[in-house]
Amino acid sequence: MKKLGIIIDSFSGYTEKQAKEEGFKFLPLQVEIDGVVYQDGIDNHKEILEKLSSSTNFKSSSPRLEIINEVVRQAAEEFEEVIFLGISSKLSSTSNHVRTVASDFKNVFVFENHFSGIQLINAAKYARRLYEEDGLSMREVFELLEKLNSESATFLVPKTLNYMIKGGRLTGIKKFLMSKISMLPVLEYSVDGSVSSTGLKRTVPGAVAKAVEKACYFTEDIDKYEFNWMHGIDKEINEMVLENANSFDISFNTEQITSSVIAIHTGPEAFAVTVMPKLK
Repeated sequence: MKKLGIIIDSFSGYTEKQAKEEGFKFLPLQVEIDGVVYQDGIDNHKEILEKLSSSTNFKSSSPRLEIINEVVRQAAEEFEEVIFLGISSKLSSTSNHVRTVASDFKNVFVFENHFSGIQLINAAKYARRLYEEDGLSMREVFELLEKLNSESATFLVPKTLNYMIKGGRLTGIKKFLMSKISMLPVLEYSVDGSVSSTGLKRTVPGAVAKAVEKACYFTEDIDKYEFNWMHGIDKEINEMVLENANSFDISFNTEQITSSVIAIHTGPEAFAVTVMPKLK
């Protein structure tokens, strides 16, 4: 029997094919656009973002329950122990569904986190190395993952508030004030798994600059951290991000197209800059 099994979901920005190549099990979250349901990470990311850009009727949902049941069962039978590393329970019910299915097995565990995109892949590889090569127990692996989680960050900027409002991420007085005074938030994916505003700017260029700045100053020792980014289909915004990163002497280790389940709530033009310690 193999040692440590990893289950990831499409919040990682990975496709099902990429996950299989790494030896991971994969859960595709779902997006519905104009009545058509797409499997995130199975259907083409860029094509979904293009469809989203011209739609006013869209929503996201957890992976199909039968897929969760089957993937968790397979992993539990194939591996000594299994970790699910995916989207936070503050943003999706996916991890709660996995936790419910996992209760039927003694060797499947859910790691709550605020990793995003390639950070989830890095964390998964790190956990597997700690368990299989270093011989750490699951408890010790979780302790080191918690440390990594606390030392990582994601800063995100939407081009408009429309998708946040439609997706229910912006409500009440904040929705009223921000829509009236035409402000754009610089969002941070917090350690507790929630998303909150960490700054406001009146223009897209200002918000882009602030997000890159916050990523740069998240750590005092840039050389010990890696920077990655996820982006949408707006070429002008993407160029702004690269220009600002260059001005801060930041080079991105990995570039990803934004997962469609993220774009549903932030827009197909949104981008995110992520920061995490370099892992040996």
